[in-house]
Amino acid sequence: MLGKPASKPLFLLVAALLAVPRPGAQDAPDPVLEFYCERAASTFPTRDPIESGADFSFRATTFYKSIGENGEVTGVDSGIADYFYSSGELDSLAVVLAPRNRQKDIDLTFLNVFSGDYDFYFFPNDTGGSDLAIGFDTYTGEDPAPVGLAVIDRTQYLLRRLHLHYPNRKYHKRYSRSFRFVERDGYIFADSVWVVSAKKGVFTTDFFRIETGITNIRVRR
Repeated sequence: MLGKPASKPLFLLVAALLAVPRPGAQDAPDPVLEFYCERAASTFPTRDPIESGADFSFRATTFYKSIGENGEVTGVDSGIADYFYSSGELDSLAVVLAPRNRQKDIDLTFLNVFSGDYDFYFFPNDTGGSDLAIGFDTYTGEDPAPVGLAVIDRTQYLLRRLHLHYPNRKYHKRYSRSFRFVERDGYIFADSVWVVSAKKGVFTTDFFRIETGITNIRVRR
């Protein structure tokens, strides 16, 4: 069942992660860490409906929120659309409710970060529970790839949550995306997506948050 968008931006988790001291990339590889990263990387294509070429559909309900300098919501717009995929490709999109202001299409895609060229590391204070948090960082500060945190199922290696921070996104002072996932008919779908952004203007910076809830997920056999 779809949960409500988080009241506090999940990008704070990524910020906390990046602030944690950790071993450098020059340290000896951790075989346990390598095991989980390899299993998660190989599991992703078989469970991602797009990579697997599945036929599926869902409804996306999105709230576009403008944020003031003190963190208060100064404006809200919304939109609803039904997405239909065939063989892993977007086949059609039916707008149920158009936002008042013209908005760019929301991006609901996510990365197989475990197949990327990253420096991986365990998140500190692992509780040993069913979820396992693994951080990933680029090797240079100029790399445009996102960094952040992936939470996987410890035994099935499936994504549970994914937090992406884009330190070098053009025209932005800050940009992050967070996903929460659910399993449907053997595939992993994002059921909640959050975007937090501070976009540079000519004289000011525009702050906004986009919250998307995904419902009515159906896989066609």
